[in-house]
Amino acid sequence: MPIHHVSLPTGTSNYTVMRDFYLGSLQPFGYKVYMEQQGCFCGLQAPRGGPDIWLHCGGGDFPRLDASLSAEENLKGKSRVHVAIEVGSRNKVDEWYRAALKAGGICNGAPGERSYAKGYYAAFVLDPLGNNIEAVYFNPLWLQAMKAAPALLMGLAGVIFGRFVLG
Repeated sequence: MPIHHVSLPTGTSNYTVMRDFYLGSLQPFGYKVYMEQQGCFCGLQAPRGGPDIWLHCGGGDFPRLDASLSAEENLKGKSRVHVAIEVGSRNKVDEWYRAALKAGGICNGAPGERSYAKGYYAAFVLDPLGNNIEAVYFNPLWLQAMKAAPALLMGLAGVIFGRFVLG
């Protein structure tokens, strides 16, 4: 069952920084503000679909990351959220990564194929509060075969029906 949306707390003082980061980093996918109560919450949506990323000022204020430190140093002793966004190609992963860094994110893994799964191409960026945001393109041969299986089975059923039922 797919996830409908993700809601991330920003704290009151970080709301605008987080909103600007997500709008900037998701710009390659055409994300816009769906609904907003200024300084309190907003929902972001891609061109086709409902709002799937929400930011809200609840949860207390969180310390921002220090851009002069590495991702590892920034996360020491902290636990944050990991959100992975599926994109349509390796080029989209690269484009998102550049936009996320430009929007103020900190590299937590440059674009590339990951060793843990053949064909898993991803990039990771920490948002201004340290949430680990990932853009991923994963389309291995076995997954392509599974996606094609229903069409192949329907074609095979048509051949069998035509041959043995219709004569």
